[in-house]
Amino acid sequence: MIIIVNDWKKKLVRLGVAVVIITVFVFTIPLLTGLLHNQIPVGGWFQEEHPSGNPMRVEQRNQENKFDRMLDQFVIKVQDFYYEE
Repeated sequence: MIIIVNDWKKKLVRLGVAVVIITVFVFTIPLLTGLLHNQIPVGGWFQEEHPSGNPMRVEQRNQENKFDRMLDQFVIKVQDFYYEE
């Protein structure tokens, strides 16, 4: 059985070009991700968080501004309002 392929040289060149492009892509993506590893902002997202056992734990913030204090006072007033009724 003989298979005759028309324009076999042209098809072989296209197949070769496709293989080269795929090979270059496979080798450059890990290289680029290695170079840009420090620039990616998702550094700690995949680390497992260990619970402290405290269900009411909150983040410790160093900065307090006027808005935060006003919001805290508002929450306390609203909380007192609902406790009175």
